[in-house]
Amino acid sequence: QGLSITTFRYVPSGLRPGDEKIETYLNKLNEEILGELQRGGEAFCSNALIRKKFVLRACIVNFRTTIKDIEALPPIVVRLGKRIDKRLRPKEFVH
Repeated sequence: QGLSITTFRYVPSGLRPGDEKIETYLNKLNEEILGELQRGGEAFCSNALIRKKFVLRACIVNFRTTIKDIEALPPIVVRLGKRIDKRLRPKEFVH
């Protein structure tokens, strides 16, 4: 039996995790995504901090949750992530 919890984060294309400035930005970006997810009501995630990385945390506990519900989460996160990244990305990270 597996756990019903997973962590993940949104990393926009063109950014390579690892550099301290990029990691700081990714933490801020994912924190903003979480806020919009929670306010928007399409899905609900919480968060965790793993090795100083802010990650989104999905925990499936409702027995009525379906595969369709689970598969809906990544596209929602990507849509929000793209929009928020476009607004927040520092000019130094734009190529």
